[in-house]
Amino acid sequence: MNGFDQQKTNDKVPGIRFVRRMFLMRILGTFLCFFPILSVLDELDRSLWLRGLLAVNAFVWPVVAYLRARSARVPLVAEHQNLVIDAGAGGFWIAIMALNPLPSVVIVTILLADRLAAGGVVLMRKAATMMICVFAVTWLCMGMEVEFGVSQRTMLATLPLIAIYLLALCMLTDILAVKLRRKSHELERIAMKDPLLDIANRRLLEKRIAWELSRLQNSCGDSALVFIDLDNFKDVNDRYGHKVGDAMLETVSQILHVATRSTDTPARLGGDEFVILLPDTSQQEAVLIAHRILEATAVITTLPDSELALTLSIGVACASPEMEDVAAWLKAADDALYEAKRRGKNQIFAH
Repeated sequence: MNGFDQQKTNDKVPGIRFVRRMFLMRILGTFLCFFPILSVLDELDRSLWLRGLLAVNAFVWPVVAYLRARSARVPLVAEHQNLVIDAGAGGFWIAIMALNPLPSVVIVTILLADRLAAGGVVLMRKAATMMICVFAVTWLCMGMEVEFGVSQRTMLATLPLIAIYLLALCMLTDILAVKLRRKSHELERIAMKDPLLDIANRRLLEKRIAWELSRLQNSCGDSALVFIDLDNFKDVNDRYGHKVGDAMLETVSQILHVATRSTDTPARLGGDEFVILLPDTSQQEAVLIAHRILEATAVITTLPDSELALTLSIGVACASPEMEDVAAWLKAADDALYEAKRRGKNQIFAH
């Protein structure tokens, strides 16, 4: 497996992309935090081992956290643990800085806001608890030192952390929001499609019929519903199996796409029943469209033999003032379809 294939495989593991995003944000955050914390450590004349520990936290820990999460059985859980550890480290450095106000407040705000964005209130609470516990223990061990003075050097070292990291966090949040909106729209589109056919389902059809009825009440014009049923569909399923039956449904769906306009809504109502909503269409125009569908169906050879042909019965009904809801219009088209079947199938009836 080459590197590209390995990357694609890794991306399919739940949480890997989240781990990668957090790795980049952690590198940026620890790098920017390094300078204001180091400035305070210098001013307080802390020991060299603490400065070395700060360097490890800033430049080594991000890589360790990434490798730990990436190799975990559940990367998302491991990365959430890393984020809680980050908060504990933040509490440690706040205590070591003797509560120096500017970097302390900025670090607390960034850590908690980041955890809220990454995992919601639950993760933020865990991070806050860890931060407080580590801070309390470290502060007590340091003799509860307090240093409220902020030097100009520390202030200048903190400004990039405020500006750059918060801007990066906002950009990441915006990118995720855009992706979420796209995903939501895609799921909504899928929910409005028939799972077998590339065609609208009953839910979308009824929404558009309701909208069309509302539009017709406020403007003059004609619109039609074409109700289509496959003749002898049950016999086809019984004799040839559902695979052939599904192929017939797919064929009809393709014909409806070709025979209709971009403003029309061909849909599968359920089973072997299809409906087309034809806005701004007279009965005569709707019948012509129905004839095109019948003619296209007549030349299709879907069945294994010629004992059963693919034929359709079609009913056409135009909207009328007394139709108050979707059910009334659908019933009118269904009644027309029933009449077409009663007259011998493979034909069109309009009223």
